[in-house]
Amino acid sequence: MKALKFFLRMWGFIVGMVLTFAALPVGECKVAIDDIRSAFIEEFEEISRTTYVIGHTCPDSDTVCSAIAYANYKNQLNFKCEPRISGNLNKETNFILKYFDVDAPPVLKSAKGQNIILVDHNLAAQAISDIEKAHIVEIIDHHNIFGDIKSKKPVFYLRMPVGCTSTIVWLCYRQNNIKINKKIAGLMFGAILSDTDNLRSANTTGLDVEAAQNLQKIAEIEDRNKFFLDMERDFTNYEGISAQDIIFTDFKEFNAGNLRCGWSTVATLNVEERENIKNRLDEFMKTFSSPKLDMFFIKVHEIEGYTAEILAYGAGAREILASALNLEGKNRFILETNLPNKKIARAITQTIENLRIAA
Repeated sequence: MKALKFFLRMWGFIVGMVLTFAALPVGECKVAIDDIRSAFIEEFEEISRTTYVIGHTCPDSDTVCSAIAYANYKNQLNFKCEPRISGNLNKETNFILKYFDVDAPPVLKSAKGQNIILVDHNLAAQAISDIEKAHIVEIIDHHNIFGDIKSKKPVFYLRMPVGCTSTIVWLCYRQNNIKINKKIAGLMFGAILSDTDNLRSANTTGLDVEAAQNLQKIAEIEDRNKFFLDMERDFTNYEGISAQDIIFTDFKEFNAGNLRCGWSTVATLNVEERENIKNRLDEFMKTFSSPKLDMFFIKVHEIEGYTAEILAYGAGAREILASALNLEGKNRFILETNLPNKKIARAITQTIENLRIAA
């Protein structure tokens, strides 16, 4: 029976591909995403077991909402999936979940021996600690491919250069004609606004805008800007929160050459709040050290004017950041127009690589 199912899926895949390409104008390639996957999925997934969909550590809104939405999508295709998280949720994510009356997924304590779908990351440093002992079956992501997640078998890897993983998940629903309910639409809508700073960031694409507009209608949100400010107002209230917790609410690691770097993003509503938080974090970082990290960067951005200031710590960090951002000779690294985190991280990595080669 299993062999028959596999044969039928393979045949359906081949026929679907032929019909798809026959109907397309030259230069277009719009293949239904699940046609590609469904031909092989039963071989690579033990579908009688639950597959857990999980995002990166220090979970943000996209990593949580895309996990919930993608697990729901997979369930509509008759796969047994459940969303999971890898740590405590921030205020912004809690706001989105509460607004749309959705429970937070449970924390996955161990990935060992589990079927796992990773969303919103492809780095082992950002994954649950024992990810190397899991059965990775899919990766859905919008970040650069750094490629140190290893799998025992081939996996379905869907990466698109868009502003948010939830945009990719929305496209999966659309291309497979699966209806999106109000709650799932709301979660993806909130995640897209979060990752693209209300569709203003430089990494926002036309597909992000199209997804947000469609999801806004389904979620019945009348005023996108009001929803976004309400979401961020709650997120940027740091009263009673320690400087360390503020820094590690949205924290990631990345490798640049032979150096290990930490990156933290902190949001504020306006320039005055940005200054206050910046001074507070700077005082804390003067006494903070980590044996794991060579450099530490903190981006403090303000939402209303869409500016940001980057703080740099560690030997040579300020010089490298200044060179990466073309701000040599500046005492402060202020961006009059905010830049996406991954663009800054790429610039830092390239600068360190250039210095290494020159040496």
